[in-house]
Amino acid sequence: MPQLIRVRDVARGGQYDLGPSEPMMRGPYDLFDPVGPVRQRGALVDWLEAGVIRSARVNPGLLGDAHPGERILVRLPPHASDDEWWLCDVEAVDGVAAAQ
Repeated sequence: MPQLIRVRDVARGGQYDLGPSEPMMRGPYDLFDPVGPVRQRGALVDWLEAGVIRSARVNPGLLGDAHPGERILVRLPPHASDDEWWLCDVEAVDGVAAAQ
């Protein structure tokens, strides 16, 4: 199992090193460039993109199952609420980066 997963926040640009037991969600491919956080409501998420509120189904999992180059949703500091998730690129897993 991986020990360290580096992610980059798509909306704010920050980089974070997280552990494999952090919760994550896999979303749809049309979740591309949200403005701000994605909000969870049950098995769905809502986000604002290009001035339109969009919704889609997500699949929960653990960050240890993510792969470099994948886009996922994770909770990042500061936590405003438990339903706030941020779209992130998985940049590296245990120092192994995504192929360019």
